[in-house]
Amino acid sequence: MTTISRSDPSGLDEQDPLRRCLDALLAAADAADDLGIPSEVVRDAYAEGVRRIGFPADAYVLALVGGTGVGKSSLLNALAGSVVSRASVRRPTTSHPIAWVPAADLEALGPLLDWVGVQDVREHQGRALGPVAILDLPDMDSLELGHRERVEAILPRVDAVAWVTDPEKYHDAVLADDFLRMWLPRLSRQVVIVNKADRLAHVDAIRIRNDLDRDLVVARVDSDVPRVPVVLTSAAPAAADGTTPQPQVADLQHWLAEGVTAKAVVRGRLAASSLAHGRDLAAAAGIDPAAATPYVTPDARRSAIEAAAGAVLRAVDMGGLERQAEAATRQRARARGTGPVGRLTSLVYRASGRSSSVADPDSYLLRWRERGSLSPAVQALRDELGASVRAAAPRVRPILAAAMEPTELRAGLERAVDRAIRGLGRLEPPSSRWWPVLGLLQSVATVGLALSVAWLVVMALGGPASGSVDVPLLGAVPTPFATLVAFLLIGYLLARLVGFHAGWLGRRWARDVRERVGREVRAEIAGRGLAPLDAVEDARARLALAVATLQQACRARA
Repeated sequence: MTTISRSDPSGLDEQDPLRRCLDALLAAADAADDLGIPSEVVRDAYAEGVRRIGFPADAYVLALVGGTGVGKSSLLNALAGSVVSRASVRRPTTSHPIAWVPAADLEALGPLLDWVGVQDVREHQGRALGPVAILDLPDMDSLELGHRERVEAILPRVDAVAWVTDPEKYHDAVLADDFLRMWLPRLSRQVVIVNKADRLAHVDAIRIRNDLDRDLVVARVDSDVPRVPVVLTSAAPAAADGTTPQPQVADLQHWLAEGVTAKAVVRGRLAASSLAHGRDLAAAAGIDPAAATPYVTPDARRSAIEAAAGAVLRAVDMGGLERQAEAATRQRARARGTGPVGRLTSLVYRASGRSSSVADPDSYLLRWRERGSLSPAVQALRDELGASVRAAAPRVRPILAAAMEPTELRAGLERAVDRAIRGLGRLEPPSSRWWPVLGLLQSVATVGLALSVAWLVVMALGGPASGSVDVPLLGAVPTPFATLVAFLLIGYLLARLVGFHAGWLGRRWARDVRERVGREVRAEIAGRGLAPLDAVEDARARLALAVATLQQACRARA
């Protein structure tokens, strides 16, 4: 990859639309890298643009590009009024680029032409054609492969192009498919020349012009690309006897001389090229800058998070957590609301280890890996998001698929669950201010029960007689026995009341814990578990924004 300096392009301040255009192109390349889309060509175009700005803008470079035998050299000679580039019946004639340069601009254009890659430079004295250096390039369809390679190497550095064809080659696939479709969006100043028009009847000339107009509309692809004019010329090489037919190049001369400044041509070329490259990146990413939507829609994302969170909560076993939470609440209630017997029972539970196994929601949560796997959660995510991956552009699918690779997703979900559990803090079972009151009553009932038993023992040992209590259906019942039964019933009812209240509080707390765990898990899945996917989405958004900026800034380049 070409390393590009982010230093300010020479001569452009921060408010210059072209500066913003070039900066947006570099931002688009950065985003494309994060999407796995190669950006070397775009970065090279940025580097070429910055370099081109550094040259004087007193003249621009126009290339004559065409196939074998269409008369590029003859056109150049006709424009010059003398032999600048040798024309011949032998094909190909031009094996290296030749530049025809106004003498007044020769010194200033020297470094620029060296950079373009032109060594053969010839000067002329005229200024009627405007500030333009005209290049005669090798044939783009030559059997010599090196000729086409030279053309393709020079085209990215020229400012304007005249596409030269003739009545026999104007529908040629090399011109239409290989060059026009590629370069029309990347040039702001260009023209199509049909040479040898003197061989055409008037009706044929109109037909060919109309055919080319239609082809150019199709090749432009985008309505923002300026309309490309079609001009007819007639320029032929010298005959064997040394005579040369009178050239007819007035329309081409008019196009060359019409009121355009070299600066505008150069800026237009850089802006058009930047915009075209940015749109190429957007197309590779499957992005429409005018209506950019994420690869994964918000609805699909929410559905995926819910499906994954549900699978995670099943792996954590939230039903078991609720039972642990309820048991922990009941244990606290026994310690505070069931009197001496309850405290003794609670102590036995803790000493035996039963408490830590059935009434410890903290430890139960921390041991979640012992109870289940997150593979169902990973699969749920992949199932929910799979359609989005399949619908993405082919160039982006690999990085989207990598973002949902099972091993990475599972590791991300495991970290999400651990963070969610740690985020809960210490799970303290709830309590109630009524439990101490109920515990005091239980203590009173226990004392009364003990006294009743002692009274019965005294009676059994021949102690003083006691009265009796009339009980419906049973008749007279000794008072100590009735008292014992009453305290037993009171203790039982108090214990049931504490148990019922503790269970209700425990279930309510368990639901709260479940909701908190669910919220934390969903937040972690959304925020970090899907971080690789979010990185892809961020790159997509940055690319869409960069291309939108390109469309705005590059159109306002002047």
